[in-house]
Amino acid sequence: MAALALLTWTFLWLSLLCIGGGLGVVPELERQSVAIHHWLTAREFVDGYTLSQLTPGPNMLIAVFVGYRAHGLPGGLLAGLAMFLPTSILAVVISHHWRRWRARPWAALVERSLLPVGVGLMAGGVYTLARAAIHDGVTAGLALATALVVATDRVPPVAAVLAAGGVGWMLSH
Repeated sequence: MAALALLTWTFLWLSLLCIGGGLGVVPELERQSVAIHHWLTAREFVDGYTLSQLTPGPNMLIAVFVGYRAHGLPGGLLAGLAMFLPTSILAVVISHHWRRWRARPWAALVERSLLPVGVGLMAGGVYTLARAAIHDGVTAGLALATALVVATDRVPPVAAVLAAGGVGWMLSH
């Protein structure tokens, strides 16, 4: 029970760091999951994150993956609830009042202040994933090619990622 409580608490406070989207919490989520609690390896984390991005639903389904990997079905359920429920309630409460608050000077300041915080957190998430996923010239080339293809907006990101994964798999066999 103590291990499940620790898992739940970890995802509960991590959920509150998701400023600018889930990618912003990835560095700390990876540190907690891999380096501190050893719930999975760095490679499993990257693989789990990739799978969570390819599945329908919220982009932080990695929480359910980590929880399941650490403590089975109860861990997956608790991690998912801890990651999504508190912030969902917070979003509903704030959005209910935001139309009224938005006209106030402090609200515009908050919005402008959170933009660079969100961008910085997302950049940290990209760096964390790249550090774990890019380990040789082939993976660096695939990452760069995928980023360039996605930047053109001509190919859906899911298709580009799946194609890069297929090429990487073929080159490794």
